Amino acid sequence: MDYRAQFLNVLKARGVPISEQEQKALWEQSLVGQGLAVKNQSPQSPFWRAQKAIVGEATSQLINVLVDEVMPNTFILLAKDKWLDQHGEGRNTPRLQAVKAVGNLTITRTQSDGALLIPAFTRVQSTPVNGRTYELELLNDIHFVDGEVEKIAVARAMQTGSEYNLVAGYYSQFNVPIEGVSVINLDDWLLTPGQDVESDENYRLRCRDKFSSLGGFHVDAVYRAIISEFPGILADNIAFDHSAPRGPGSANAYVYLETGTVSQALLNDINNHIGSGLHGNGDDLQVLALARQGVSVIGKYWLHANADDIHEELKQCIRSAFRENAAYDVTRVKPKEQFSFSLLASELHAHFPALKSIEFETADIHTGLWLPSLDTLTMERQ
Repeated sequence: MDYRAQFLNVLKARGVPISEQEQKALWEQSLVGQGLAVKNQSPQSPFWRAQKAIVGEATSQLINVLVDEVMPNTFILLAKDKWLDQHGEGRNTPRLQAVKAVGNLTITRTQSDGALLIPAFTRVQSTPVNGRTYELELLNDIHFVDGEVEKIAVARAMQTGSEYNLVAGYYSQFNVPIEGVSVINLDDWLLTPGQDVESDENYRLRCRDKFSSLGGFHVDAVYRAIISEFPGILADNIAFDHSAPRGPGSANAYVYLETGTVSQALLNDINNHIGSGLHGNGDDLQVLALARQGVSVIGKYWLHANADDIHEELKQCIRSAFRENAAYDVTRVKPKEQFSFSLLASELHAHFPALKSIEFETADIHTGLWLPSLDTLTMERQ
């Protein structure tokens, strides 16, 4: 919808001169009204060139500010940045701030003899993804006593952001190797997902849902407003099942992350929060992780002559499409949609100029109330 044209029509209906001709005519009327008649109205007249610069350009700038900034930002639908913050604060809904990911790492040593101390703030890093490694730091000292070979350590991302919510297996090495000791993040490792500063798009949705909550009825918008305040859960990444899974009045809300998988610890926090009194009379809502179905992706690719192999980079980019990492700008799998491998192929070409051709043997994926996840990924160079 052309909102700019609508705003211009509003100004025009109120008698504001929009075009240069209208501005000139109004200026001439003002001059006549003040008893000043200008005989030389040639475009080459120094006077009219001066009035255009002084009045016409200034008026045009003011109109542009009104229709491009002031008027759009009076509506949540179009507001952005600090303007949108003011709308949210007026609804007691501040913008969500960035959060560092926190999760459990599994540390294993090959020898069980003797004691071993791994101090707090020891750093763990991921395998490189698109030229970047992601780092976590241990929050506490880890003490191995004689006979122990495995410990669980809580670690926190070095920076904020959802890109640290990598799936199992990515965090696999200490920054400074420790002889005989390995580290890994397993499934369900996230305690608190990382989060970026909330985008305008997600903030608008939460403001809308907050407005719906004023009615007091616990409809989808109310629960979405509650759930989306938890780190990592975007308002668009919540789906509802109203098929009465546990009888009348029951429903499920399914959530997923932009990157990584939802842990049971996060689900427990959300369900306990809702169960503490944030639910309607007779409501029975449970929040669950959106189900995943494993798929096997098989493809082959050709490179231009003399190009370096991009096998690992190509696979990491495909994994990004399946929400395993956030290092590439590709279309990601979503519930209730068709995932197109032809679209993925075009995006891979855009990312990798060395790629001459690519073919997938796997057919497009038509998802329901579930997300596809990679069981196996096989890419062969031809």
